[in-house]
Amino acid sequence: MWQVRNSIRRYREDPEWHNYRKKESAEWIRQFGIPGHPFGTFRNHALHVLEGQVRGYPATLFHLAGVRKGGRYGTISNRYSVAALTIPVSLPATSVSVGTLIYRLRSESLPPRAGASIHLPAGSKPRMSKCSVDPAFAELAITARVVHMTADAKIGWRLHGNHMIGWIKEMKPYEKIIALAETMADIFAEFPPSSPAWERSDRRPA
Repeated sequence: MWQVRNSIRRYREDPEWHNYRKKESAEWIRQFGIPGHPFGTFRNHALHVLEGQVRGYPATLFHLAGVRKGGRYGTISNRYSVAALTIPVSLPATSVSVGTLIYRLRSESLPPRAGASIHLPAGSKPRMSKCSVDPAFAELAITARVVHMTADAKIGWRLHGNHMIGWIKEMKPYEKIIALAETMADIFAEFPPSSPAWERSDRRPA
């Protein structure tokens, strides 16, 4: 934890980052879409929120304690490091994740209308999961390269409106959360310009 504390101290003093907040409300978290991975189904706590930019995208970094009901003591808390990029267009709710990042959540990746998650490709390691409310968009966006990039980085990511939300296990130093956000930007750049309702010129902010 000393690495996390030192990282918080450094980035709070970094002029390129701003608006550090020790914690945020459950209502604030709702902007990133609940229910949906990696958030808990009972309670959510956002800690050490830091705002800035990554690869030209507005970025919000934070530690998450997502709580669900169950277990010996009535609740189970899952801890993640989260990066949320504000992207220049709203895209269909879609999720791709390494399976080990989500199995303890015991919840679907997206609201029920998205249908059940699909494991892909069959028999692959690590086990991967995808889900989308728009199968046509998912067919275009979730290419083999995107799946491999997600698997290699051992992350999960999800689209919610004009946010791309990514997560890794446990509370990590900001350096690792920034690396997560950079991987997300690389994945977003892989989405084809022919995706419905958006064009190549909208892929990056001016």
